[in-house]
Amino acid sequence: MVRLKPGASRIAAAFLFCLAFLPAACAPPFPKDMQEKVNKNIAFGELKKAPDKYQGAWVMLGGMIVGAKNGTLIEVLQKPLEADGRPARTDASDGRFLVQSGTFLDTAIYHPGRELTVIAVVLGGKEQPIDETTYQYPLCDAKSLHLWSLDSGGPRFFFGLGVSQRL
Repeated sequence: MVRLKPGASRIAAAFLFCLAFLPAACAPPFPKDMQEKVNKNIAFGELKKAPDKYQGAWVMLGGMIVGAKNGTLIEVLQKPLEADGRPARTDASDGRFLVQSGTFLDTAIYHPGRELTVIAVVLGGKEQPIDETTYQYPLCDAKSLHLWSLDSGGPRFFFGLGVSQRL
């Protein structure tokens, strides 16, 4: 029989409790049945090159909102997604995409600079001007949107025991 120091069993129990919830902390914020419809073999670079080829495919894309129009169309600068589905905080991007929604998306909430992840069905491509050039966007119909909370950009999780303070 192993004997633990007084209080060690509480620490072990707390550790096991935290460990049990760790997988949920890394899970994308979408229903599992919807995630299962997503074709994970479609890279954004491929989608951008030939959006009509992927018409009808379910994708999960994310990035930073760069514009919104009429409360139903959002322009997003694509970013790679982290394990939890959040867009990575990086300058790396393979381009832009458009998300249309059947519901009103208030531009005061869905404004430039916000991070967004979407599960959507590819509708094809749509050409629109960006400054002096015409740009070919993949156009997607949103099935589920997740707008990430505004935070300071610091660490996304903390692990440890004791008292902590974020600066």
